[in-house]
Amino acid sequence: EYDALETYLTDQAPDILGERSAGATSYPVGFLQFAGHVNDNYRIRPNLTINLGVRYEYVTVPVASRYQEASAPASSISGLKFARPTYDKTNFAPRIGFAYSPGSSGTWSIRGGFAQAYNLVYSNLTSNAAPAYFQQTNDCPGPKCAEIGFLAKGGLPGTAVALPTDPKGALGPISSYIFGGKRPYGLVWTFGVQHVFKNNYTLEARYTGTRGVHLWNQTRINIFPRVNENNFIPTFTTLPSAATLAGLTKTLAQVRSYIVPGGTAAIPQNSLAAVGSQSNIIGYAPQATSTYHGLALQLNRRFTNGLTYIAAYTWSHNLDDATATNFSTVLTPRRAENVQNLKRDWSSSALDRRHRFTFTPIYEFRPFKTSNWMMKNVIGNWNLSGTYTYESPEYATVQSGLDSNLNGDSAGDRTIINAAGQANLGSGVSGYSAAGVKTTNAAQIVAYVANNPNARYIVAGSGAISNSGRNTFPLHPINNIDANVKKRFNFTERLSFDIGAQFYNLLNHAQYTGGYINDVASRGFTGARNDLVASDPLFGRFDQFYSSNSRAIQMFAHFTF
Repeated sequence: EYDALETYLTDQAPDILGERSAGATSYPVGFLQFAGHVNDNYRIRPNLTINLGVRYEYVTVPVASRYQEASAPASSISGLKFARPTYDKTNFAPRIGFAYSPGSSGTWSIRGGFAQAYNLVYSNLTSNAAPAYFQQTNDCPGPKCAEIGFLAKGGLPGTAVALPTDPKGALGPISSYIFGGKRPYGLVWTFGVQHVFKNNYTLEARYTGTRGVHLWNQTRINIFPRVNENNFIPTFTTLPSAATLAGLTKTLAQVRSYIVPGGTAAIPQNSLAAVGSQSNIIGYAPQATSTYHGLALQLNRRFTNGLTYIAAYTWSHNLDDATATNFSTVLTPRRAENVQNLKRDWSSSALDRRHRFTFTPIYEFRPFKTSNWMMKNVIGNWNLSGTYTYESPEYATVQSGLDSNLNGDSAGDRTIINAAGQANLGSGVSGYSAAGVKTTNAAQIVAYVANNPNARYIVAGSGAISNSGRNTFPLHPINNIDANVKKRFNFTERLSFDIGAQFYNLLNHAQYTGGYINDVASRGFTGARNDLVASDPLFGRFDQFYSSNSRAIQMFAHFTF
């Protein structure tokens, strides 16, 4: 990109931007997986069966990730070991299950089991954590640009130079770190009882628990918050007394100048920056965990007298300390507020839905199935079906909209909770000096005061400590009815014609859920998170950001032959 046409016509180097990738021309994300399993059923008694099995997996590190060893000289000054990563070779995954039918009636069934399963490295994790070997670019303006005769001399070179061999030079281009060691795995255990009664009904009660271990978590290894319990600006819901303000001596400017141990005054964030790292070092660490406990009840009515239905209810609680590995949602930031303290992010998951109830009936209206063709096909042959769904709301993370803890991360920090405030209100803050004067001067700010003392969520200003957790703000629940009506005309035993309509959100009441009410697909990035920033005028106004999921009607007709 050139600032002026003359610069281009006289073949000078681009003075706005020139960039070309250098080094390897492809980025191999492939790996090899070797796996095998043994499984068998043992019939202990006619009404008791045991299932036993074990699976073994060995997975190689993706090809590109192996080139991390090219940055080995940086290990001596970074505190990180830049070597070829490897995975654990003892990935055995056992499983056990049983099925038992007490008595001889065959109307009861008791089942249970436990299983373990390992996860794989999906390709965009590998591509997002490319070793420096693959990350080189030649830039213009820059030393590789010919200032005069730029295009005549070949433009930007497309070949890479060898990575520096001195420790500081090797650390400079590194922007990612690839972990080896443990692979993510899940543990699942379940126990259920099923009973058939009155011939037509089946009732099942089932408990399911899961635990995710060593889950991938996006982290920035070389950033540390300047704010801590000994270095922060206090926040008040109402203006404190003059004596209280006068007793506060630490200013925002002083908080910002705090030197993290190992850093320097010029680069106070961390020792890696102090010794030569030029950017944030991103890593996907196998350090996150999750748990799920759920009780599921389901009642099935077998199709008799034209009617069948399924009624199901689930109570569950899903907790984790990292939900989104990459930027897949604005409702919960993908990185921890403090990547050096992941435990502080343990909370209800963004995937948590505490209650869910569904009722799905199907009714066939065929009063004249033995009558003449006219009565059967004009009056009868109707099929009515639908689904009623109630689901607890998704919970989102209220955010301050700024880097409160001064760690340089743009993912967003949380807020301060005012337990006496109204749950749907958010508030910004104003800075005050020790003299009790409102100010924006960092050299004078010693305290923050909420603009609205009645708000539950108060912005944690720059240099303040947030005290709220992840996923505390409920969106709207799903409370929805879908319906389907179909009319069939039978002409011969094989030839028929169906016509009907499907109604989504039959009652057409607004449901600003942040997702779809009858589809698991994601709505994607909305482009803003103003509804979750406590100081924004649109805080909590989900109707300004999400669709109402208004009623949709779909007509259909088809022949069967």
